[in-house]
Amino acid sequence: MKKLVSAFAAFTMMLALPTVALAAQFNSPSGTTVTAPGTGVAISVSGDVSSASGSGYISVEPENIVASNVPEGVTPLATFEVLEHGDVTFTELSLTFSVGSQYAGAKATVYIEHGDGTTDVQEATVAADGTVTITVDRLSVFSIVVDESTIPADGGVATDTSATAPATDVNSAPVAAVTLVAVAGAGAAAVALRKKVSE
Repeated sequence: MKKLVSAFAAFTMMLALPTVALAAQFNSPSGTTVTAPGTGVAISVSGDVSSASGSGYISVEPENIVASNVPEGVTPLATFEVLEHGDVTFTELSLTFSVGSQYAGAKATVYIEHGDGTTDVQEATVAADGTVTITVDRLSVFSIVVDESTIPADGGVATDTSATAPATDVNSAPVAAVTLVAVAGAGAAAVALRKKVSE
């Protein structure tokens, strides 16, 4: 009986490892949160990302360049390049820029330069928690600019109540399954140890 319980515990732990790796790599894309050096500005990427081969992923890199459509004389707070590698697929991704609560209520503009040279612009308001979230269906270079002249006199406290925790879109089912398997394995090991102590 002890051998059977120990074998079951080892088997359940072995099953848990690949599931954890899969969930971490594809449901929470590689480079999920990256901070641009010297700026304190961070970007978080979330979305339903998959890869048929299991080797595709998304990376995020802070950049010294800026998107080509940033107006002359305007300096972005930070620029990030979000890239896909291998056979990664997705429909939409949410990009959340953490710029700081000192900008709460201000107007923010994200200048986007796609890999084919085309450009785009998305505008938003900085939430009370200092974040700006946009949704994209292509990966590109993203430069974020905040217009400090639009910061409300009250600091955005009274006018902006939209601050929420950023959505991660992480599929928690694999993690829950792993947790159940690990608990079952731990329970089986505890029973085996208790019987051994009793003898």
